[in-house]
Amino acid sequence: MELIAGEVSQITKKQRFRSLKLVSVDLDEVLVEQPYGVDYGRLHNGLSYYVRRNCKPRMRAALALAVKVGSVLEEEDERGVAHIVEHLAFSATKKYTNHDIVKFLESVGAEFGACQNAVTSADDTVYELFVPVDKPGLLSQAISILAEFSTEVRVSKDDLEKERGAVMEEYRGNRNATGRMQDAHWVLMTEGSKYAERLPIGLEKVIRTVSSETVKSFYQKWYHLHNMAVIAIGDFPDTESVVDLIKTHFGQKNSATDPPVIPIVPVPSHQEPHFSSFIESEAAGSAVMISYKMAVNELKTVKEYKEMLTESMFLHALNQRFFKISRRKDPPYFSCSATADDLVRPLKACIISAACKERGTLEALESVLIEVARVRLHGFSEREVAVVRALLMSEIESAYLERDQMQSTSLRDELLQHFLCNEPVIGIEHEARLQKTILPRE
Repeated sequence: MELIAGEVSQITKKQRFRSLKLVSVDLDEVLVEQPYGVDYGRLHNGLSYYVRRNCKPRMRAALALAVKVGSVLEEEDERGVAHIVEHLAFSATKKYTNHDIVKFLESVGAEFGACQNAVTSADDTVYELFVPVDKPGLLSQAISILAEFSTEVRVSKDDLEKERGAVMEEYRGNRNATGRMQDAHWVLMTEGSKYAERLPIGLEKVIRTVSSETVKSFYQKWYHLHNMAVIAIGDFPDTESVVDLIKTHFGQKNSATDPPVIPIVPVPSHQEPHFSSFIESEAAGSAVMISYKMAVNELKTVKEYKEMLTESMFLHALNQRFFKISRRKDPPYFSCSATADDLVRPLKACIISAACKERGTLEALESVLIEVARVRLHGFSEREVAVVRALLMSEIESAYLERDQMQSTSLRDELLQHFLCNEPVIGIEHEARLQKTILPRE
């Protein structure tokens, strides 16, 4: 039987993965701090930069300005100001006015929302652009816009009044059933810390009445180049010219020589379980959520990378259990899944969420807790572990074989995590070798 070209290509690809050499595992080995495949550095004024060539998609660039400033830094009379600054950045800067930034980006095909956006969280603010680079000057102008965001946002009384309506509209849009439940969970998880009182959307009173002086004071106090990084991933001829553009637009900017230190805000632990329950008339259905809080794990050594893989295997195996239960006749819940993620800078959470029928929350809760207890007592079977190991091996194989198809936005997100969370970027080749070596032993 003859194989068609596509089948031959796929077989060749798989052979390339299988021929990857295993690595000698030294658990104490430190993972490289320098992000792999990236032109990475810091300007004299403190700004970090990351530049990488990537041609998916062609003639496009994914840019970002990451700022380690979020709502947790706000004082009581500033609740919502970090988010207001984000809105004002697109409205008016020293160089651009009357939403000229939005108009320019839309004129070159970068639509607002999809290709120009920003997100404010409790710990940071990230401005993102996805722009064409098929004409001279477009990349330079896009980088100049990020430079304006860094130090030149205009905060006049008129600018603020024009933007209040948009911020209030977003505030009201978050007041639906889903938003109220998410806010309640956030407060429960961060109870006893400043985070519990610093939801990024802020307070209606502050949004409506805060003065331009207060907003400007917050911006000037915290927006320092030492706390920022610019990221550029795209279909560039070379990285050196892009670094030169960053130096051109950011190099002459200066921040205070002694900027305030970004504080680490603790979240207290507790021995007794905390809980909340409420009736939400607008909710689409009933749900149960169980969260386990823990300190954020560092990821600096091979040992810590191995522990991360072990956690991933655990969650996959647990989710397989939950899925099988949901497929039973008259199950205790419609769906259930467990995930683990960083909640805020010092805090990580393993969250189990189950969607269930009306008046079925107690049954769903009991079923989830019984399954967790069963795993704690008896662990997983050899078959369950083998299935999960094969699944993770398949995932890393696919990632390795398709590494040339990685989208620039995905690479940008990876580097954002490097800057904001100190997550190492070791490259898919080394990661594939590590997992191929470690997974069979787990």
